[in-house]
This record gives sequence, C-alpha cells and structure tokens, in this order.
Amino acid sequence: MIKQRWSYLLLTAFVLAACSDDDSLLESYEVNARQARVTLLATHNGLGDNGYIDSSVEGVFAFSFDTGTPMQMLLPDSKEEAEQMYKQWIAENADKDSAVLVVGTEAYGDFVERTSVRLTGKGTRVLLFESNITEQPDGVSSIFINRYGAAYLCGALSGIMNAFVIAATPGYNTLEDAIEGFMDGYNAHHEEGKKAEFTYLADGEEGFAMPDSAYHLLSNRMENFLFYNEMVFPLLGGSGIGALRCMNDNETNLGLIIGMDVDQSAMSSRLPFSMIIKKGEIVHRYLDEWLQGKEWPKHRELGMSEGGADAILHPVFYEREILTLGYYSDHETFLRHYDEYREEAIRKEKVYGSNL
Repeated sequence: MIKQRWSYLLLTAFVLAACSDDDSLLESYEVNARQARVTLLATHNGLGDNGYIDSSVEGVFAFSFDTGTPMQMLLPDSKEEAEQMYKQWIAENADKDSAVLVVGTEAYGDFVERTSVRLTGKGTRVLLFESNITEQPDGVSSIFINRYGAAYLCGALSGIMNAFVIAATPGYNTLEDAIEGFMDGYNAHHEEGKKAEFTYLADGEEGFAMPDSAYHLLSNRMENFLFYNEMVFPLLGGSGIGALRCMNDNETNLGLIIGMDVDQSAMSSRLPFSMIIKKGEIVHRYLDEWLQGKEWPKHRELGMSEGGADAILHPVFYEREILTLGYYSDHETFLRHYDEYREEAIRKEKVYGSNL
C-alpha cells in the first residue's frame, strides 16, 4: 500500500512540476471545481530528505488516499517560482469552493504574509506551516511547531558525551528554538568535563540542500580526533543525509547522531534516539477538520504537550554489536533518565514559550 501511495504521489508531482510554465502552473491536473481538493506547495529544496519534508508530503498524501480527496503538489525550482505559484493559486482559486493550499515551509512565510488574499469561496483557505506570526492575511491560518522541548530532551540525553550541533543556516525560528533547547538541556545535565560545540553549515537557505558539505564538515571534524566520540545534533533539513552518510562511512569512530524529524533508526546504526516533528499527523488532522466543515484557528503553536514534537528512543540501537564503549551496550543508558527528562522538558518548554 505504501508503494501504491508513493507511486501515485510521485506521478502527480511529476505532472505538476513538468507543467510549471508561464501559461498555467496548475492546469495540468484538472478537478471538478465543486469537489474538495488539496494542493501542497512543497519546498524548493526538494523531496527525499527522509525527514521533515517527506513527512509533510506523506501527511497530505495519506489524507488524499484515506478520503478520496484529489490532491496536487507544486514543486518549484526556486523561492521566486514558489511565490509565483502561490499567487497564481490564489488568483485561480479565490472564488472557488472547497480548495485548500498547504504551504509546507517556513521559507515561504514572508511572501505569504505580504500577499493580499481575499478568498471568497466557501471552505477555501491556506494553511501555512512554521510561522510564529499570529496575524496572517484573511483566509490564511498558520501553525508553528515549537521544537524547544523536544530539543531540550535530546540535549539532556546527550550529556554523557561531548556534543556537536550543526544547523543549516541562521535566522530560522524553527532552528533557533531547537538550538537553544538542545543547549539548555545539555548544559543542565551534561557530565563533568563534557562540552557542546555549535556551527552553521551555510549563511543562507542553501544550507538546507548541501548534503555533500555536511558530509565533509563532519568528516573533517572526525579527523581532528584520535577517537571521535561526540553526539551530533543535525538541524540540517535535506543536508542531514550527508551527516548520516558520514557516520555510516566511518564505522571506526565512536560518535553517535540523533535522528531528525522522523524515526530515522533504519538509516544508521548510530542512532540511539530521534527528535520527532509530527507534521504529517498535524496536516492530516487539519485537513480532516476542513473536510468536516470545521473552522481553523487563526494561529496555533504546538509543542511537546500539544503533540507537535517529541523525542523517541530506538531499542534497535542496542541490537547492533558494533559499538564497544560500556554505556553504548547498557540498555538503560538513555532509558534511565528518559521519563524524568521528558517531563522536565515539557515544563521548560512552557516557561520558554511564555518568555517569548
């Protein structure tokens, strides 16, 4: 069934991407104007990150598959093309009923927020992810997934080792909250003598799509240690594949890496836990409410206690007999403090949110 879902999704995506010319960005996938329909405007950094981007696509696709609702996916090649697609969708759907556009990335928040929108069709609306702006244009609802608490938990669990945080680029609220959360959790619970270091991969949004650069950055760092032994926290988007590949290619190192956005335990033997962003579930839930005729709040922030983010342990990590240090083979290493730190992370997130 999964293969069937993705085959249909990729076929739809291919058709829409291939037809993104000046004449019409959407005409290639016609649906009855009276039938409910969903369009996803995906990030120009592309699919296949096995993480956050694919999670949002799967959420929309699962909704379409479960309900029989037609869907479209727009795959821009650049932010400029994404803005063009957005404005054309507004122009073509403003007076139609039951059309929804999911804007799946923080990178597009600026042009969504500045574009005048007047959606007169019944049930027609826009859902913008990862914006913490509470006042959106009419017809636009926004969601911000607070990563502070989940990252705090990851940082607290990482305190048995030195840590290395790599973020794609500065200036993104989703990344900055996670960086601060991880560092706060780590500083509260790291063992004596351990430390955490931090770097950005790039100065701009290209940092989300530079897997080779992430690979080389981490590989060069490993060369500076006789025995590399750090917990890597990769806030990299699509570039995270490079960090995972580097860990897999250097099996003699003693480092570990945290899975990002989804359960990535199958991608590396060096993943003791993952930080989970439940975007797919949230998209599905919002679209279910929309199909039922329910209104969306203008803005909503979802953290750990609201089911927006979490961290999960991977028992399979201990089934791989390649690691030699004692605390790698102790099945209680991370579980021992998980529940305690998780409740603490939720409390800390609430305080953090109230201070913003």
